Amino acid sequence: MNSLRQKGAAFFGVLMLTAMVALPGAAHANYDGYYYLPVGSTYVQPYGYQYQSGSQYQNQYQNQYQYLVYLMQLVQQLQRQLSELQGHNYGGGYDGNSEIEITTRSATDIDDDSARLRGDVDFNSSDYAYVWFEWGEDEDDLDEETSRIRRDDDEDEDFSARITHLDDDTKYYFRAVGEDEDDEKDYGSIRSFRTDDNGHSNNDDEPEVDTNRARDITDDSAELNGEVDMNDFDNGIVFFVWGQDENQIDDVEDDYDTYSDVDEDGDDLQKHRVDSNLDGHASYRLDVNGLDDNTDYYFAICIEYEDEDNDDVLSCGSTEDFETDN
Repeated sequence: MNSLRQKGAAFFGVLMLTAMVALPGAAHANYDGYYYLPVGSTYVQPYGYQYQSGSQYQNQYQNQYQYLVYLMQLVQQLQRQLSELQGHNYGGGYDGNSEIEITTRSATDIDDDSARLRGDVDFNSSDYAYVWFEWGEDEDDLDEETSRIRRDDDEDEDFSARITHLDDDTKYYFRAVGEDEDDEKDYGSIRSFRTDDNGHSNNDDEPEVDTNRARDITDDSAELNGEVDMNDFDNGIVFFVWGQDENQIDDVEDDYDTYSDVDEDGDDLQKHRVDSNLDGHASYRLDVNGLDDNTDYYFAICIEYEDEDNDDVLSCGSTEDFETDN
């Protein structure tokens, strides 16, 4: 993907330099006539033109203007292609220009040939969004799609779709996708499930923990976001961890069993509880202050609960990152 970005940036540069060198004075062209461009066409062709004088520069200006429009259309087309490729090559959390934020939740009602896919949409400033799922047997090629449905910002944020005619005892990958009112997309993380091989339900009833991207980032503060679904468990203790040491954030759920066990370590690791008794599903946000400017920070949302053996365990969402402003 880095190579793709570099090639795209280089191509943009070549286009702009070409336009500046090849088109000096084109904006000042002054000829009498008319000129029409086909809307939405990649190739620009004159449908008609006429001149009242035979100046040798008029045809030059005509060709320069045509070439400039052609270059601009190529730039727009490449921008669209780069956006699509970035969205499909990243495993999730695609941080583009979309106003909405999409979260993939775990699949439920899984049997030998069907499953229910689930997701959430945070509308933010968008009035509506179209949402759907991409899925398939290859994590790098989610070649199937569910039907797109429209959700308005006054409706429920959660959505789901049932997929059928699956193969038994097979692992499938999927992610939630959304498109805002400006046709900008956002992608949830990729999750997986395995169909059963004997017709019995194979639901994953462990708590789901999703870390969402940080918002309102300044030189010394940020808003951390995440959500937890307890599924079949109760009495969850929800908290955020953040700091400058990515490894310590990654290791919280492996190194500790309870919130109280988590040892803070100055700028490298901090914690803060946001809920002491979660049953069901909830979203959380936490404003953290006193951060160092122009510094990379890492964070995750975590849940403490008792498992089926009544043992205390911690489960954390993926580690996300942000950089404070200068």
